[in-house]
Amino acid sequence: MTKRHYLLIGLAAICVLVAVGVVGISQKVEDFIVEQGAAGAYLAARQATRLNDSDAAGDYWAHALVARPEDPSLLQSAMQAKVMAGDFDEGLDFARRLSSVSPQNQQAHILLAVAAVKKKQFDLALEHVDAMGGGPLSSVLAPNMQIWIALARDDEKMGARAVKRLARASLFAGVPLVQAARALEIKGNNEAAATHYSDAVRSGSARYLYFVLSYGAFLERQDEAEKAAKLYDFYHGTHLEHAHVTAAQERLKTGEKPPLKTDPAMALAEAFAAISEAMLGENRIDLALGYLRLAEHLDGDNELVAFTLAQLLGQRERFVDAAEQYATLNSSALLYADAQIQRAQMLFAAGAPEAAIAVLQKQLKQKPNDRDLLISLGDIYRSEQRFAEAEQSYDRAVAQIDEDVARDWHLYFARGMMRERLGDWDMAEIDLQRARRLSNNEPHVLNYLGYSWIDQGLYLDEGLKIIKQAVKEQPKNGAFVDSLGWAHYRLGNFATALKVLERASLLEPTDPVITDHLGDALWRMKREVEARYQWRKALAFDPTQEDRSKIEGKLLTGLGPPEKKKPQAHMPRGGTAI
Repeated sequence: MTKRHYLLIGLAAICVLVAVGVVGISQKVEDFIVEQGAAGAYLAARQATRLNDSDAAGDYWAHALVARPEDPSLLQSAMQAKVMAGDFDEGLDFARRLSSVSPQNQQAHILLAVAAVKKKQFDLALEHVDAMGGGPLSSVLAPNMQIWIALARDDEKMGARAVKRLARASLFAGVPLVQAARALEIKGNNEAAATHYSDAVRSGSARYLYFVLSYGAFLERQDEAEKAAKLYDFYHGTHLEHAHVTAAQERLKTGEKPPLKTDPAMALAEAFAAISEAMLGENRIDLALGYLRLAEHLDGDNELVAFTLAQLLGQRERFVDAAEQYATLNSSALLYADAQIQRAQMLFAAGAPEAAIAVLQKQLKQKPNDRDLLISLGDIYRSEQRFAEAEQSYDRAVAQIDEDVARDWHLYFARGMMRERLGDWDMAEIDLQRARRLSNNEPHVLNYLGYSWIDQGLYLDEGLKIIKQAVKEQPKNGAFVDSLGWAHYRLGNFATALKVLERASLLEPTDPVITDHLGDALWRMKREVEARYQWRKALAFDPTQEDRSKIEGKLLTGLGPPEKKKPQAHMPRGGTAI
C-alpha cells in the first residue's frame, strides 16, 4: 500500500462515518453495548449513518455513551457524526472528552486546533497541532495549520519550516503549494510565491476552481492581467461557466486588484475547502463533506463553502437539508441565482413540487426573462406532466435566444417533446429537427424523433435509419433498442421486432412500455399466451393511465389485424422548415 493510500485512510477518520458503519467500533464494544441495554441506540446510530443522517447518528451515539461515557470509540463516532452534521460546537464537546481519555487522538486535536484558530487563540492552537504527533495525517495537515499560526504569531522560523514542508507535499491538487505561495506573498516574497504557483500548474492544479481563483488573483495583483485572463479562459473552456470566474473576468476589465486575504481563519478555511474539492474529484463525497464542515466553522460567510456544502448534501440524498443550505446564501452572493435553482431542484427531489415551483416563480417576478429560471421551471412542470405549462416556460426561454448556438439544442428538444405530448406535431417536429441540427445528431434527439415518426406511422424508413444510428452510439440504452424494435414492428418485420424487443426487455426489465411492446410482438408471432403474460407484467410496472387502459383492452380482446402502412418516400416537412 502506498503512502498516499495510508494518508487517505488516515484522513478519512477525521470527519467521516463510512457507509458500512462507524469507524473503529470493535466487536468488544458492540458486545458491551448490547449487554448494557444500549443496543437500540447503537443500532439506530448505525442505521442513521447508512442513511447519511449524521445529525440523528450523533444523537444516537450520544445515547449509547450513557452506557459507557468514556469509551474512545463511541466518543469518536459521536464527534465525527456531529461535525458531519454541521454541529461543530457539540462535536467539539465530544472532542474535549475524547482528548481527555485518549490524549494522542489526532482527530480530536485537529478539531480543537481549528476551534482555537477561529477564536484567535494561536498559542492554544499550536499546542493541539503539536499534540497530533507524527504520521501521514499530521505531516499534511499540521504544516497547513502551522503556517497561518506562524503568521499570526509573527514566528519567522516556524513559518519557514512550514513553507518547506508544504513545498514538498504533492497531494491534494497543489493545495499545500498554494498555501505556501500565499504565505510568501504576504511576507512580500512574490518571486518565490510565483514559483510555487507554477509548480502547482505543472501538477495539474489548474483544473480546480479554488486554485484558479487563488492563482488568478495573484496574477492580477502582480499586474499580469494577460496570464490571468488565459487562466480564467482555460477554466471556462474545460468546465461549466462559474459565477466567481466570470466575476474575475469582469474585474480584469476594470483594472481593480483583488485583495490579499491575511486572516488566518479565512485562509485555513480556503485550504480545507480546496482539499475538499480535491477529494470530491476522487468521488470521496463523505471526506469532502468533512473538510467543508471544518471550512464552514472557520469562515461561515464563505459563499463557495456554503454552496458546495449544499451540493454535497444533495449528492448524499439529504434533499431537505440541501434546500435549507441553499437558502442560507445571501441575495448579494454571486452564486445566489444558481442557489435558488438548485434549491428548487432539491425541494422537488424531496417530494415538494409546489414548493419548488414557488421558489422559481418568486425569482421570476424579479427576473421575468431569466432563461435559466424559465428552463428550470419548465423542467419541473415537465416532470409533473404539466405539459402546457412546461411548453409555455420553454417558449419564454426560447424567446431570449438572439442567435442559435450548439448548447441551445437542449431547450429546443425539451420544447419539442412538450409540443409532441400536447398534440402539436407540426411545431414539435420543427423543434426536434432544430435540436437535431444544433446537437449534430445527438442520440436522444434521434431516438425521440425517429420513435415519434414511427409511432405515428410517418416516414418509417427514415425513422428506422436514425434510430439505428442512435442504437449504434448507445447499444446498451434500453429505450433506444425498444425504439428500434418498435420501428421493425410498425414496418411489419415482426420476427426481427421480437428479437430486438427481447433484447430491450433484458436491458430494462421493469419498463412498462418496453414490456407492452414485447407483448405486442409476441402476439403477432402467434404466441398469444406469452403476449398476455407480458401485458400483465406491464400493468404491474405502473404504466401511465392512458397506457393502462390500452393494455387492459388488449388483455380482453387481443390485437386486431396489423395495419398495412407504406413508408413515405419524401422527407418530413419539419426536416425542411429550418
